This record gives sequence, structure tokens and C-alpha cells, in this order.
Amino acid sequence: MYNIMHNSKSGMIASQGKIDIISNNITNAQTTGYKKLDIGFLDLYKETLNRPSYPNNSHDSITGTGVKVSQTTRNFNQGSLKNTSIKTNIAIDGEGLFRVIRPDGTYAYTRNGELNLDSSGRLVDDNGNILDIEFNNGMGYNEIDLGDGELNINKLGQVFLNKQEIGKINLYESKGNNDFISVGDSLFVPIKDTEVKITDNPNIMQGYIEMSNVSMQNEMTDLIMAQRTFQSNSSGIKAVDEMWSMINNLQGK
Repeated sequence: MYNIMHNSKSGMIASQGKIDIISNNITNAQTTGYKKLDIGFLDLYKETLNRPSYPNNSHDSITGTGVKVSQTTRNFNQGSLKNTSIKTNIAIDGEGLFRVIRPDGTYAYTRNGELNLDSSGRLVDDNGNILDIEFNNGMGYNEIDLGDGELNINKLGQVFLNKQEIGKINLYESKGNNDFISVGDSLFVPIKDTEVKITDNPNIMQGYIEMSNVSMQNEMTDLIMAQRTFQSNSSGIKAVDEMWSMINNLQGK
């Protein structure tokens, strides 16, 4: 009965973790550039039932001792592209991440290309993070006001102001699948020792934004399954409690 109790307890904790992840995904289903979270599970250690005090019909009988959450990972599959016809909006069709400069001067990476021009003519997101552009001739935002004329960005990321090329927007990627961790606001930073390189074949769409890659149908289905799993494990604890109650009543007679 102790095994049933611990197995059910670990199952409830794991199911609650799954429900929390699904809730976070659903909350961000309309967040531009959001990448859904996936969760993994691991079996806890197994033990044999081949003991004098454990009657069984096989010498190979084993039982599990529960389950636990292994880790959460980001699913970087592309979301759908939405046409906004806004010149400062850009989206990535394919692999890669934009690089932005945060207020403290550090770099972060994102798929959120819902940008605007600030008062200084810089491309920034809603939190004031500045899109990193490799300007020609060593120039920078201090010398260039992107609001001073017609802004065009082609698929290769080349930036044109009044039909004159002034720089390029690079896209970045890493070799591994889980080399970036979320720091909030659809921003990611590489984990330690990650090699980040410029994408060879960028494909940037001006006038578009990338929507969240969360599928509400899948999330709702997973939520129902996680809730049923939670209920099933809670029923196991209830059954153990009833068995203990019966045993205590028998001992009292």
C-alpha cells in the first residue's frame, strides 16, 4: 500500500507540472513570437517483487515506484505568419533568431519581429530592446535615423533607406536543439559554452509578424488528458485510504 501511495503521489505531482505548462502555453497563445513549452517525464527507479514477503507468479516480477518531471524544453517550430503591411514589422520564414540589445547592453535573441521606431529612429520592441543591425561603414544608430525616409528590408535582411543600402539584419542560430533558454518577454539567451553563429540562408519577410506556435486544439486535448491522469492518481490514494480504514476497523474488533 505504501507503494501505491507513493506512486499516486508522484503521478499527481507530475500531472500538476504538465497542467502548469499547458496553462502557460494557453496564456501565451496570442503572444507574438512565443514558442510553446514541452515537458518530459522520467520513470523513478524500479524494484523487484521477488522477495519472500512478496508472493508473485514470476521470478522476473518488477514494479515501478513512480514518475517525475525530467525537464521543460522550448519547441522552436515556426508559427504562422500574419500580414500586417507595417514596414517596421518583420518575420522569419525558416530558421534563425533576431538579435536585440537590451537596456543593460547585453544581447538577447527572439523571433518576435513586431517592431516600431522610437524617437531616435531605432527599431525597438515593446520593451525598448533595440534590434541589432550591422550598419555599413562602421556606422550605428547614432548616425542613422530609420524614420528619415522610406524603410525597406529584403529577404536577405539587407536594410535600405530611401533605396540606399545602409546595413543588414543578421539571423542567428546554434548547433544544438536546446541551446537557448527563455528569459521572458519572448527573449532567449544561449546557455553556457553555446556556439551562436550567423544563419547562412536568412529569409526575412517585411510587413509580417510570426504568431505563437501554440495549437489550442492540441493544448486543450493535452489538458483534458493531464486532468484525467491527475484524477486517476488521486483515486489511487483514495483507494489506499479506504483499505487502511478497513484494516483498522478489523483490528479494532
